Amino acid sequence: MSRPTIRTLARELGVSVATVSMALRGDVRIATATRERVKAVATRRGYHADPVVAEGLSRARRRDFYRETVAWLMDRPPGEQPWIGPLFAGAEERAKRFGYRIEYFNADLKDAGALRRLMRMWKARGVRGVLVGPLRHALIDPPLPWDEFSWVTIGQSLGSPALHRVGRDYDKDIEFALARLRAQGCARPGFVDDAEVHHLMRLPLLRASLVYYHERAEEFSGAFYTVDVKKPEALARWLKKNRPDSLVLGIGFEGREEAVHRLIARLPQVELSPPFHIPERREGFIPGYTNMGKSAIGMLHRALTGGERGVPSAELTMMVSSEWGV
Repeated sequence: MSRPTIRTLARELGVSVATVSMALRGDVRIATATRERVKAVATRRGYHADPVVAEGLSRARRRDFYRETVAWLMDRPPGEQPWIGPLFAGAEERAKRFGYRIEYFNADLKDAGALRRLMRMWKARGVRGVLVGPLRHALIDPPLPWDEFSWVTIGQSLGSPALHRVGRDYDKDIEFALARLRAQGCARPGFVDDAEVHHLMRLPLLRASLVYYHERAEEFSGAFYTVDVKKPEALARWLKKNRPDSLVLGIGFEGREEAVHRLIARLPQVELSPPFHIPERREGFIPGYTNMGKSAIGMLHRALTGGERGVPSAELTMMVSSEWGV
């Protein structure tokens, strides 16, 4: 007679394989009577767990096993982006749960030769899934072998191709910023960015400016403005011409571009990005970087387990709003 397996026990007992497995481990989520019945049948049939299988299942239950490596591609190393440390921490936590190890790579994403060498390294290491971003600069169609990997991009920097994406919900954050300004009696906000964040925040700020003044049937055609920090006099002319009573800023200028900051310091303002350039912490947005990291790994895991490679026919987008605090 062949040695019984956990599946044959389950069929004989009329329960699921999971129930038998949990009962044999003495899991209290299984009723006492069921646990005793399962153990009695297992003893009578001479069932013994395969030690190799048991160890594998044990490691899976502990969620500390290593399945494979996923690559994280950026144009600068994580150490140069301490403000998004929670993004990496959240991704590492979720990756460990799924059994992935993350390996970080930074490269010039316009250098086709360097990218080809990187792809060969990934293939040699058995990499199948890749996270891309956040990136320092906007990027369109970098020379990457899209069909050979599963992809998820983080942030707004990669304009094309259209991959599965996780990012910050700037629209919702701008809506909250406007509500704070309204509470201060402000009714004519300007929407301002500069070259440092233009590729990230231009579209949401521009869209918000158009919607805000369209809904109020008020003329302020230049409500969205990109500051040239080398030409503060141009900002002075914009302020004099349009007379905004408040500002929604992509990132503040205090401690970063003082000539610009002095021009706008008297106006109520809300910064979308936390003031990392200012040493002391103060009230402001706290982006949901931890959830972004977890969501990015979850999305990549779904693509990998579903056998999805290349540019998706219908990309998924998950936007995470921020908290407000100190």
